[in-house]
This record gives sequence, C-alpha cells and structure tokens, in this order.
Amino acid sequence: MAKTSNKQYAEALYQVTQDLRGSDLSSAVKTFVEILVRDHKLKQGDNIIAEFERVVKKEKGIVELEITSARELDTKTIEKIKKTFGENVEAVTQVDEDIIGGVKVKLEDKILDGSVKTQLKSLKQQLSN
Repeated sequence: MAKTSNKQYAEALYQVTQDLRGSDLSSAVKTFVEILVRDHKLKQGDNIIAEFERVVKKEKGIVELEITSARELDTKTIEKIKKTFGENVEAVTQVDEDIIGGVKVKLEDKILDGSVKTQLKSLKQQLSN
C-alpha cells in the first residue's frame, strides 16, 4: 500500500470541504482528523495544514513569493516585484547579507536568482574555462 503524502491529505481535505459551511464543515473536519489518527499522521498536522493553505491559495490563483535581498527592501520595491508576477501576489521577505546585493525570488519550485553573489560565481566559472 502506497503512503499518502501530506500534500495528498491537504488536497483531499480541500476537495471535501471547499463548498461546506457550518455543521457540515465541522463534521468533515472531524472525520478528517479521525482519518489522520487512524493513519498515524496526526503529528504531521501542522505540515498538512501548511500544505492545505498552499492548495487553497493555488486554487484561488494567489501567487506566493519569497523575496530575499541583502538588505531590507522598501514597500515600493516589494510592490514592483510583486506586480511583475501578477495581481494576486503574496510576498514574504527576508534579508541575507551573504548575497551581497540584488534579489532572489522563489516562486513555488523555481528560483530566480539575480543576486550579486551568484553573478560573481558565474563570472568566475566563465573566466576559468
């Protein structure tokens, strides 16, 4: 029997609950928790909830970005980056001084790396060929 991933549990929960409200929703969530207990997955609850949130955002067309820069970015710059990826974008920012300058943007499983550190590394590789 194949193992069910956290993402599969999250997708199943979304499919079952997307149109439910009130007591029907409560009942479905209770049954879902019972399934997690049965499958010894209750300890994975936080991870499944995080996956569920990603599924909901994806279904609603919300794009999640992770923006990394060498220093804090002002709101105007963050908004310009977000606008590049669409109208319905949520962004989390973080500072990593090791990238020297520029930005790295992570979008789902893609990373757009415009950091100075990566550009220097690339230049070094080109020069040593």
